[in-house]
Amino acid sequence: MRNLALTRFWHRVGFVLLLVPALLLGGCASLTDLRTTVVTPNPAPQALVGAKVQVQAAPGNADSADAYTLQTAVLDAMTKAGMVPLLGVPAPYTARYTYTVRLDLEATYGPSVWPPPVLLPNGAVYFPGGWGGWGGGLFGWMPPPNYYERSLSLEIRDTATGALIWQSHASTGGYQSDLASVAVPLAQAALRGFPSEHGEHKVLFPR
Repeated sequence: MRNLALTRFWHRVGFVLLLVPALLLGGCASLTDLRTTVVTPNPAPQALVGAKVQVQAAPGNADSADAYTLQTAVLDAMTKAGMVPLLGVPAPYTARYTYTVRLDLEATYGPSVWPPPVLLPNGAVYFPGGWGGWGGGLFGWMPPPNYYERSLSLEIRDTATGALIWQSHASTGGYQSDLASVAVPLAQAALRGFPSEHGEHKVLFPR
């Protein structure tokens, strides 16, 4: 058992040593720029350009303390894209947006951890391999800082039929979990190149 524990310990040390150079190499860009990944499966129909669209927030966003910031970011981005976003007014199209934040366990702990850690309902991280909760570990080992994925999903549907007309998903990774600070760039990224741009692409926002 002691040999197994020591093996796991040195495995962790090796992972940290490999992680440090990567952080140093990417540090300059990550400190100044916001990198987003956008996935837009299909171009939007030309009929959406200039169209009136009722905008709705997902329940979690509507009840958030940052609800106004999240909503304003989407409304402004839709307006710049050429649509006419409306609140509380019936329209031929309905847009629903969802901002989410997710703890990225693989990015936080590395793909070499096996068995992979599990995020518990109370927010703690459990290591099936015997490392215990996120608060500490063997020989005083402490976990690395949490790495989060913050994202925006936007769907536009035909109000009468409910058919999906267009959708886009923008995400960014980092060590912060707040959504308000990235609401605007995520909304702008999701609607970049509207209505024709589609596929997966990267958008960089200098800071």
